[in-house]
Amino acid sequence: MLNAGQESACTFKRRMILLLYMRKLKVAVIGVGIQGENHVKAYRSNPLSDLIAICDINERRLKEVGEKYRVVKRYLDYNEMLEEEELDLVSVATPDHLHLDPVLAVVSRGINVLVEKPMAIKYEDALKMVNEAKSKGARVLVNFGNRFNPPFALLKKEVSKGVLGELVYAYLRLSDTIYVPTKMLSWASRTSVVYFLMSHTADLAKWILGSEVKRVRAYASFKVLRSLGMDIPDHVLAVLDFQNGSRGVLESSWILPESYPSIVEFKAEFIGTKGYALIDSTQQGLHIASETFSYPRFLSSSEINQRFFGFVRESISHIVESLVEGREPIISEEDGLRNVRILDAITRSYKEGKEIIIS
Repeated sequence: MLNAGQESACTFKRRMILLLYMRKLKVAVIGVGIQGENHVKAYRSNPLSDLIAICDINERRLKEVGEKYRVVKRYLDYNEMLEEEELDLVSVATPDHLHLDPVLAVVSRGINVLVEKPMAIKYEDALKMVNEAKSKGARVLVNFGNRFNPPFALLKKEVSKGVLGELVYAYLRLSDTIYVPTKMLSWASRTSVVYFLMSHTADLAKWILGSEVKRVRAYASFKVLRSLGMDIPDHVLAVLDFQNGSRGVLESSWILPESYPSIVEFKAEFIGTKGYALIDSTQQGLHIASETFSYPRFLSSSEINQRFFGFVRESISHIVESLVEGREPIISEEDGLRNVRILDAITRSYKEGKEIIIS
């Protein structure tokens, strides 16, 4: 068995071999908004990927990102880009409700896709993507970046070693300030706090608890956003029963006041038969008090010493390296499908006011 030092040396050696002998993946990004720009930065910072082109319907934004990261080939129409360019992998980082058409356009040409979470806002659409990809020999993988978020990734490792014993309960709260649905996202009314935020926590709960969801009961409240003309819930609470007997509670809101020191609030706890784990991913070890008070979220995506840093970069790099090496990534098509099925069940439950069984 290798010790930590030997394992690190082997990893470094493997990376050097990859750089010397493996060809780069030719990649492109569809949708260069906030998260799409992170994909651009991640590909630019990975020596195994060659960013060929970017695409966005917003010509001003396309020009801005293209010039900032020196991407010469820019397209307003992704179909034109797919016809013109030879590609191995395309990121789809369009708004939640606009994933289906670009994903189908890419995989129908036998090109792999990395799609932002959620895979879709309807299970039927997610299933179309996966079936089309399989028929063309392509992969369609979801960017569940929080699997690479250090506290959650380390907890998964400890849980796998049995440190907490058998997990019996999990609570995950992920919320945003009202800035997100009213100012940051022009398309917030086309999605919901379930698809936008609980896509993260539903995946983390399933991944760390190591079981599938069998039953869902959810509750929602409508007041603040509805008063602003947006018929979407302010807050959703969902109780998930898992096949292994464990239970998870997910809670998400996006009406926190803009005065909150962070746009995002993220906390979780996991209780097992032998132990307990608490994660506070909101205050990532840095507080800044000036004209305002803030918790800079450097662990997700940040520029440190002129390098792109964070788990957003790591999750995308993991997909690139997996495809280059021909190994299976830790996220599969089935993970994306099951995630959307859970989110659909949560939505149905609060709308119909009843428990939803997931077969």
